[in-house]
Amino acid sequence: MEHSLNSIKRLNSVMIHEFIHMSATDISRLISSKQVSVYEVVSTHIEQASRINNKLNAIIVPHYELALMKAREFDKTKTIDPTKRPFFGVPFTVKESISVQGLPNTYGSYYRRTDIAANTATSVQRLLNAGAIIIGQTNLSELALWPECTNILYGKTSNPHNTKYTSGGSSGGDAAIVGAGGVPFALGTDGGGSIRIPAAHCGVFGHKPSSRFVPMSGHFPLDKYYSYCSSAQFIARYFSMGLLCRKAEDLLPLLKVISGPDKNDLNVNSSFEHYQIPNSIKGLKVYLLEDKFHPLLKLTAPEITQSLRHVAFELEKEGAEIIPCNLPFLGEACELWFDIMSTAKDITLGSLVNGNRSIVMEAMRMMSGRKRIMQSSLLLLLVEKLLSKNKKSYNQFWAVKNRLTVKMNSYLNKKSILLLPTFPTTAIKHNRSYISPFDFLYTAVFNVLELPATSVPISFSNNNLPISIQIVGAHGFDHIPISIACYLEKLFGGWTLPSYI
Repeated sequence: MEHSLNSIKRLNSVMIHEFIHMSATDISRLISSKQVSVYEVVSTHIEQASRINNKLNAIIVPHYELALMKAREFDKTKTIDPTKRPFFGVPFTVKESISVQGLPNTYGSYYRRTDIAANTATSVQRLLNAGAIIIGQTNLSELALWPECTNILYGKTSNPHNTKYTSGGSSGGDAAIVGAGGVPFALGTDGGGSIRIPAAHCGVFGHKPSSRFVPMSGHFPLDKYYSYCSSAQFIARYFSMGLLCRKAEDLLPLLKVISGPDKNDLNVNSSFEHYQIPNSIKGLKVYLLEDKFHPLLKLTAPEITQSLRHVAFELEKEGAEIIPCNLPFLGEACELWFDIMSTAKDITLGSLVNGNRSIVMEAMRMMSGRKRIMQSSLLLLLVEKLLSKNKKSYNQFWAVKNRLTVKMNSYLNKKSILLLPTFPTTAIKHNRSYISPFDFLYTAVFNVLELPATSVPISFSNNNLPISIQIVGAHGFDHIPISIACYLEKLFGGWTLPSYI
């Protein structure tokens, strides 16, 4: 390993600088045309990732040697067909909770600390088939259940723009390593903002696809523990595999790679169309939502509100119609998000977190300094106990869900979007998520409504933390929020490599 890394360091510094600023699409184009080698690209990113990872703890299971071996093997390929392998030789990372055969799959949980994946998740396999190369697995919040990236097994992940702040959760390792230039893109999951919140905190693009678009196979609830349960397919509908990218142009082509039905996620259908990015936003209706829509939410910080208005102003100059709105029914949708797990008949948070072990015993271990679960997980177990008293039936859940969907559909279609915060503030300091634990509802509401949503970096705060906004589209029209993300990237600059890196 030492010999390989030493040889990497001899690469031209200009080349390193160029590669870690490129999109995956541009990198693949250079490789396919034989202008650069796969080894140069992969080794450059490994050098960048390994150099900054000690500060961030983003990659917790590196696969550098295997990636370099694969790169050398790929460079022996005489001809590359970009239509079949559109991301040939492009490095990426995978959230550790997403299964990759033969690799750790612990979810950062003490009770799963020896778990090794027996199969590879559908989305991962599709990226590998497209030619992408995994250089490492990334950190997450324990069991992907909290908007701050820390767990007992791997510790905490820091924000690449200021290590005193969290990278967000649960896909915080992915966001941190993409934000630091370590990879062009990463594969994460989003059950309540777990892609969009870290993306916002770390200043990268994060997209949660429409539901029933990308299979959840190889991740909770369609993993080896729960896929046989009758509730697994119900819960999986509100979770998403999705992408974190340093360049917006990669979101749509990568989404095309990972989308489509498989044999395991029965929610996914093949009726979605892959639309092209529109050339103009003239005539687009933009519903601007500045106010909080649930009493548990924190008020949006002035710098976030200012960025929302700035974005709206620029879109209006290009011919979009800006419509300030207040959508109180989103508050009811937030309540419904809490009902997803409680409505499930045979899957509980207790079984997921600690195999239904005693909450009292977990609390006692925590007080004695021998904790086996995070404080956040203990809090969630207590919340589950409270919610269980008002458990909905499936029929009750669907009745409310369908009514709210009709209301949302009266606003969103292929010629309209919703513009609102991804998170009410910029990134928070480590261990501060307990002060205001429900701020994830700005994103979670669109999981229950099954809508595509993209987090877009816009600017920086006075203390140099990324400021991001969220764009939500109609179901099945993922290309609309992604197209606005591409436009805003050109206008505001998008992702910026942290100054100290």
